[in-house]
Amino acid sequence: MSNNLQYSRDLEENLRHSRDSSPDRDTPRNKTKRIKVGNDREAQILQFHEKVSDLLICTVCLANPNTEIYQCHYGHLMCIGCFYRLLADARIKDEQARCPKCRVDMSRNSCVRNLVVELLLSELLSDCIYCNATMSRNRLESHTKECKGRPVNCTYIKVGCTWTGASHSSHQHADECDFQHRPARDIIAHINKSDRKHDDQIGRFRSVTSFMSHAKLFFTDIVLSPHRTDDFIPQLFYESSKFNLFGHYWLVRGRVQGDEHNFQRTLSLKVVLKGKSSMEVEFCFTRDAYSTVDIIPEVSRHSYTAEDSESDYVEIKLVQPLDLNNLLAEKSIKFRLYMAQL
Repeated sequence: MSNNLQYSRDLEENLRHSRDSSPDRDTPRNKTKRIKVGNDREAQILQFHEKVSDLLICTVCLANPNTEIYQCHYGHLMCIGCFYRLLADARIKDEQARCPKCRVDMSRNSCVRNLVVELLLSELLSDCIYCNATMSRNRLESHTKECKGRPVNCTYIKVGCTWTGASHSSHQHADECDFQHRPARDIIAHINKSDRKHDDQIGRFRSVTSFMSHAKLFFTDIVLSPHRTDDFIPQLFYESSKFNLFGHYWLVRGRVQGDEHNFQRTLSLKVVLKGKSSMEVEFCFTRDAYSTVDIIPEVSRHSYTAEDSESDYVEIKLVQPLDLNNLLAEKSIKFRLYMAQL
């Protein structure tokens, strides 16, 4: 679409040269006409961009998607986030997912990506939210990284300054920032707070590396299938098939917290020992070999006895929490489970 703007400029340039060769080229009337022709042509192109932009919106969030775009059987568009959200809502409510526009049935297999719309949207003109500069959408990402109006933090953020402002005013703020003259005790207090967060991350990393060094460490890929309880209002839960480790049979059971009205949902899993035995086990869930959803690994421990054959539920923490909708949209959820007998 940027080619259209260039075309309009070239067209105006050609019109200017053609009028320059005419006898009355210097009259005020002709100069006004040249400006009007150029402005009308560019206004028409901008109006065309706006009309196309209004047509190519997600039927759910009514925005122009910046991500992958899917369409139902009849061509109604949905961004990937809303598409997975509809499928996840249908899974939780035990209903068939339907297009919100035409109510046709939807599934992962019946909906396809619309690459033409994705490419067309990337060429449409859009305004930078920080400086209002107009450019094609495919240039916005690189522009916003260098835009002088983009929000930045203070240079002294690591010592406690919480100022956030436009990039072009950051140097002026840094020169006037009070934190460059703060007493050492205030700065040390803030650094200690940051160190505690860093220590928590180091502790989690050491816990995982120590767990992976166990002599009796095994892993298995599990497939969790959706099921419904027998309650008056059936509840969704997940369960894997049995697998054998340490001479015993096990299974994994999962639950989803948060209904279709909640944007922040959680998935929790527990490891169940089938049979009566006593042993102490550490376990950790990670993504399977082919998953694109990143998981923050957490090591859990449970002492199994004849009376206590189920561990506590462990929340699966995702790097991107909204990726849970991607998992719920699938027919089954796949994880890799590591287990070590102590």
